[in-house]
Amino acid sequence: MDQSSALDQQLARNAALERSKMPMIGPKGRRQSDIQATASAASFSAQDPLSEDAPICWICLDCSRPGNPLATACKCPRVAHAGCLARWCLQSAGTRKETHCEFCDGRLPDWKSALTPRCGANAPAVMNVNFDGRTYSFEVKPGPDGYRQFTEAIRRAFSLPEDSELNITFTCDEPTTGVDRTPPPPPPPAAPICIAQPGPTPGSLLTLQGAGAYDAAVHCASVSAARRMEQQRHTSAPGDASYPVFQATDANDARNPTSGGASSSNELVQGGRRAPRKQFRIVLERRFRQICGILTLSGTRRSQAQPRR
Repeated sequence: MDQSSALDQQLARNAALERSKMPMIGPKGRRQSDIQATASAASFSAQDPLSEDAPICWICLDCSRPGNPLATACKCPRVAHAGCLARWCLQSAGTRKETHCEFCDGRLPDWKSALTPRCGANAPAVMNVNFDGRTYSFEVKPGPDGYRQFTEAIRRAFSLPEDSELNITFTCDEPTTGVDRTPPPPPPPAAPICIAQPGPTPGSLLTLQGAGAYDAAVHCASVSAARRMEQQRHTSAPGDASYPVFQATDANDARNPTSGGASSSNELVQGGRRAPRKQFRIVLERRFRQICGILTLSGTRRSQAQPRR
């Protein structure tokens, strides 16, 4: 056999060997076509729960989850989580989108029911108002009368004229949803209030603009105050030295001391007077009612020629 025929046979054997190896890859010897089919099936099964037929929330684009189902809130075919829709309405406070769908104009559910945690919203709401380098705190109430009293108090505190326009921007904590999250303890009473550091925020900060968002801001402030009061009740012990403890003085006992100068078992001598042993805890207002909202405003005075609206 000459060299040319031997070389041809060797090339033929090499080609046959290469052809036998090409369809077989991987340690288990699966063919390439089999692997492609398997990858395609795996991809299909992974995307099946989020297929085009599965409904998703039009706000967060997530599907229904245990404990967080999807629901229809208006006549539109769209579905949304209750919490997502409530936050959408809250961020639109002061506009028609807070209460009505912008597509079908149907009335939407009240966002307060979905965004009010178990602690409720019955605590006094306090807002911190910053203007012209000064800061004052005001207890606020919802409704038109509450807003009127609030603006009047602002004008008196900052010596603004009655015909001044107030451009109000509310910055408040978003109420939590679902399980209440416990914030860290508030600062001591002597700590100054700094609007640049609003303190622990269980939710994210919301910015609400205009007088129409006043009621929403008051509700958020009440929720934050109730949450902090609940946290204070859980963390306070009877002998906690962080609160001043005073003796209650009874005026009748002071005018009519016990004969013989001896105090009974349920009385204490305090400052030359006899007072019943009734200790009560006085919580400093600044600590017990933490500032729940931060409000900034700008006041401008109308010119004399400009008519008052």
